[in-house]
Amino acid sequence: MYILYLDESGTHGEARHFVLAGLSVFERETYFLARQLEQLQEEYFPDRQQPLNLRASALRAPDERAEPPFNELTAERRINLLIQIYRVIAESHVRLFGIAIEKAQVAGSQYEHGFEDIISRFDQMLSRMGREQGEPQWGLIVVAESSYRENLASLARQIARHGHRWGETHNLADIPYFAPAGSTRLLQLADFVSNSIYRRYEYGDTRSLDTIMPRFDQGAGRIHGLAHLTSEPWNCYCPACLSRRRVE
Repeated sequence: MYILYLDESGTHGEARHFVLAGLSVFERETYFLARQLEQLQEEYFPDRQQPLNLRASALRAPDERAEPPFNELTAERRINLLIQIYRVIAESHVRLFGIAIEKAQVAGSQYEHGFEDIISRFDQMLSRMGREQGEPQWGLIVVAESSYRENLASLARQIARHGHRWGETHNLADIPYFAPAGSTRLLQLADFVSNSIYRRYEYGDTRSLDTIMPRFDQGAGRIHGLAHLTSEPWNCYCPACLSRRRVE
């Protein structure tokens, strides 16, 4: 069983891009990833006994906007923690998925469009792995709680019954589950993935995404796990658009 944890970025009105992204983890590996974040919290916040909701935006915040308890760290320490968390992702065995959507390109819900896209890509990965390993591979999806929950639950039921716009799903064991991001370390890691993609497309800041780029699902010379919905894909030189042009 593979579990796909998803979170979003760019929901505020002034953002030009919406991002939905996360990580697919083999069920037995969830404990070890969570434990690595626990160890980082113990290192940086030794006096905090309760689990903290580690978020990329909170660690990137300048001193004047740093919120408790992250304001207990210097800006340098916050960035060091951010880098270490991205290193945890980069050195793991996860497969990443994400889509960056120029909001102007989608008339309806960017979240629903992105969700359908990622379900399709995740299902394709499971089918591919099933063929390679000679036995079915099943998947579950866990999504960070948001105001989109009701719409996503309805969309997920529709996809389960009738498929998505690219075809049917074959490897999902159930409809998605929803959980607060602070309740699981894996959703917190999904936040870091979505934030890295958002910063790449919104601000041109490639540093965090470059660190974890090799973990995106890929094969046969193409990056399957990252998509970019833009008005001018032929003029875009991001990894997702370049990979698609090479194949086409």
